[in-house]
Amino acid sequence: MSNLVTRAITGALFVIIMITSILFGPLSMQFLFLLISCGALYEFYKLVESEDVQPQFLTGTMIAVIMFAFTSRLLELETDVFIITYAVAALLFIAELYRKKKNPFQNIAFTLLGVIYIVLPFALLVRMSFQDGAFSYKLPLGFFILLWCSDTFAYLTGIKFGKNRLFERISPKKSWEGSIGGTIAALGAAYILYRILGYYDLQEWIILALIVVVAGTFGDLTESMLKRSLDKKDSGTLLPGHGGLLDRFDGLFIAVPFICLYLMLK
Repeated sequence: MSNLVTRAITGALFVIIMITSILFGPLSMQFLFLLISCGALYEFYKLVESEDVQPQFLTGTMIAVIMFAFTSRLLELETDVFIITYAVAALLFIAELYRKKKNPFQNIAFTLLGVIYIVLPFALLVRMSFQDGAFSYKLPLGFFILLWCSDTFAYLTGIKFGKNRLFERISPKKSWEGSIGGTIAALGAAYILYRILGYYDLQEWIILALIVVVAGTFGDLTESMLKRSLDKKDSGTLLPGHGGLLDRFDGLFIAVPFICLYLMLK
């Protein structure tokens, strides 16, 4: 079976699981995103782990679960979530005292970086699904459709027509042609989402699509920069044809903060 066919089958199955969880309701979406967050966080820690860097897997995961649970509204609590998260994060410093590793603050830094880089965007995406206190599947579903269309058509267009490198120093295979193909696909998807889902007007869907394309591309390049700095090809092997969870969701990690900013300012 060719890599392209394997990639297509894996991608289709994953899309079905994601869409089903989103449409089924807030709890199923939240739990799936939490599982994906923790899985991607584990991949990140394994990716950066070395003789010099040894993240705190258990404490980092505990912080991730707490941050996700409260930030995404999986649990409701009157107390400020950031106070709770910060108090738990302080355990990193205490735990590092007893680990006797040679680079304690590098370990702390990479442990926290994984939570901020990976878990927080997923939690914020869930939180964005609660507009005016009520859950709606339309924003997260639309976000992923825009992201998938952009990624898929950028990949296919790049394979067929890619000649001019987009950012060769970081990702030699990415091309301007692929990026243009992904942008056109995302804009087409934005129009379809407007016609089928409504929720936002056409102009807003187009703006969301452009944010996803641009920020998602930078997210992809950021993860490529991470892997290149560590001399790694893939973040994992969980998804045949795609690599790991980090490889599958790299665009989301940078796109979500800018989507949040836009929704806050509009």
